Amino acid sequence: MKTDENLRMRQANFRQTNAYAMQHGIMLGLWAIGCQACYVAGLSQPLFSNLWLLMLIGIPVLVCVLTLRLRRIAGEDIPFSFSRGFVHSFLTMLYTAVWAAVATFVYMQFFDKGYVFDCYVAALSKPEMMKMMEQTGMAQTIKDSTNGHDIIDVINELRNFGAANFSALIIYFYMLSSPFISILSGLVSMRRVRVAGMK
Repeated sequence: MKTDENLRMRQANFRQTNAYAMQHGIMLGLWAIGCQACYVAGLSQPLFSNLWLLMLIGIPVLVCVLTLRLRRIAGEDIPFSFSRGFVHSFLTMLYTAVWAAVATFVYMQFFDKGYVFDCYVAALSKPEMMKMMEQTGMAQTIKDSTNGHDIIDVINELRNFGAANFSALIIYFYMLSSPFISILSGLVSMRRVRVAGMK
């Protein structure tokens, strides 16, 4: 009987965790889209490049804050396990990845028109940049690994990569980083409630 009650409690906790992860995924997704917009703008405006870096660093912080918010909603008088914090953070990151990937697809498919790659070509074609790559051996390394192509050739090849592939890279990035962020969030949000009368 107690096992059934524990199972129902776990299922209820998961439903609540998943429901809030979906909501928080939308909020964090909007943040991620803003982060990506700053990245694109930062290719030509250094100020936005700095803002992009700050927003990128802010993603793990926001995940922890949102998980702490769930802990407060769940109740101050009940324990909040590491696993619940981990699951909430992990699901939030996955929902965020979907929104970020959709935004990437829409931008690359309909709005970019080669702008991102033009910015990269312009930056890497500068004489000082080409000289630096030659001096560090990076230019030769790129040629050796791409059958004689230079960095400009590689960037031009990426123009044909396709919006769907860039969206998949965004999802892949979030899937790789989400376990580490979720571990941090789970540790930060973990709470054990002391039983009255016990020290």
